Amino acid sequence: MALDASKPSKPTKKPTKRKTNPGVRVVGGRIYDSSNGKCCHQCRQKTMDFVASCKGMKNDKQCKLNYCHTCLLNRYGEKAEEVANLNDWHCPKCRGLCNCSFCRKERGLNPTGILSHRAKASGLSSVSELLQVEGVDSFAYSKKEDISIEDVGNEDNKAAGKKKKAKTGLTKANLDGASIEDVTKENSKAAGKIKKAKATNEVKEEEIQIEAKLPVGISLTNVAGIDIPSEETGNVLQFLEFCSAFGEVLDLKEGQAESIVSELFSCGRSTRRQQYCSVIPMMIQLLELISNDRDMSLSLSATDSTWFSSLGDCILQSGVLSDVFPPVTFTSGVSEYKKMDASSRLKLLNFLCDESLSTFAMRNFIETKSVESEAQRREAKEKAAVAKEKEKQLRQKMQGDLVKAHIDRNGAPLSIEEHQAILTQIKAEVKEAHDKMLEAKGMISTKRQRCDAAGTDPILLNDDGLVLWKLKCFEEEPKFLLQELGIFGDLSLDEKWLAFKPEQKQEVEKYISAKG
Repeated sequence: MALDASKPSKPTKKPTKRKTNPGVRVVGGRIYDSSNGKCCHQCRQKTMDFVASCKGMKNDKQCKLNYCHTCLLNRYGEKAEEVANLNDWHCPKCRGLCNCSFCRKERGLNPTGILSHRAKASGLSSVSELLQVEGVDSFAYSKKEDISIEDVGNEDNKAAGKKKKAKTGLTKANLDGASIEDVTKENSKAAGKIKKAKATNEVKEEEIQIEAKLPVGISLTNVAGIDIPSEETGNVLQFLEFCSAFGEVLDLKEGQAESIVSELFSCGRSTRRQQYCSVIPMMIQLLELISNDRDMSLSLSATDSTWFSSLGDCILQSGVLSDVFPPVTFTSGVSEYKKMDASSRLKLLNFLCDESLSTFAMRNFIETKSVESEAQRREAKEKAAVAKEKEKQLRQKMQGDLVKAHIDRNGAPLSIEEHQAILTQIKAEVKEAHDKMLEAKGMISTKRQRCDAAGTDPILLNDDGLVLWKLKCFEEEPKFLLQELGIFGDLSLDEKWLAFKPEQKQEVEKYISAKG
């Protein structure tokens, strides 16, 4: 096929010309002035920084080179303000010591790149001293290209482009003369490159996934200082989390929920004393909340079996635990409750907690807290916007103050002390505004989560049956809990709850970051 000559070509965009006089700019605390600034021979930046001018003579003319105070200190270990007072100070170039990229290339050497940090880490005063110790030809700056998944993706796109070009007839130059065999050969080459790029991509992703692993957890058998059987950990956490979210509605005292769990699983105490201390009153409170919502006027007391029979009626209406607690269980009186173990009593308690969530009092509380949470989120967002604007204004003020100080001196450069004094004062104000903005952003991130009353969502849920939680009722560092459900579809209900050591926090966070 031949190219369509009538098809208009895309207009070429002309490259923008570099401005020869960009004016006065403040970047990173340095004043760049293309008109009044002095150019540093080392970094080649025209700034209003304090510079040291060479006093040496070359061909009966004074050397015109300048070195800014930063380059002179970092690269040669000399202080600009001190050498500026010397009448016979010769610049590093005149002394044959200049290690800028231009001078090194003139001597047949490669540029060194940034070496000031390495020099200081080695205990040396400057890059010049480092070169004397290590050798002038020991360092050669070269731009390294890191191979990443994005690079592989680019190769994928390039290969796809080659494949497309092959389909359209190789190159424009030999388009009409290309044979079917040539097109097929080019097509196969492009397809091979695509396949190779995709394979490399998959290997890279697999390597990243292998790196992200959860540390080995510890079986959670103690919650809030209470020893509990490992098979009951999930039920205990469910009850404590409910009390954390709805303790305000039930008017629970601090530590009351933990006291109930302690009574259920404590050993060596009188069973009669345990059952009438906190567990049964909690059940009665929940039963009254449910019955009032259903327009049932009940007078329940822990001293008789009315509360127990009412509990049976509630289970019978819901049909949730009818197979575990048949109706006959509640017709024999409270004596059947006395025979129950801690696990059965906790099941009944969690059942009433779940049933209470459908009452008007609980729904109204959830709605109120959701509205409050949304209002707090909006307030935090407004605070973040104000703090961000203040930070922006302070940065502009920093630029303005530096330029103003320069103008007040009729264009003379500021001394290093004067420059640092202005920067220190303004940077402190900028840091304060920046910290407030970060704090406000942190509030936004917290408020994006659902309020506690609306429920608790897992941090991470994997297809392999691993669920990571951060529960309000569990405050032990690092506050992460792992629930092992087993592989989805497995009929086994043998779940496990694991905790982590404080020193494993970073590993868990790394895993969440990789999987999230």
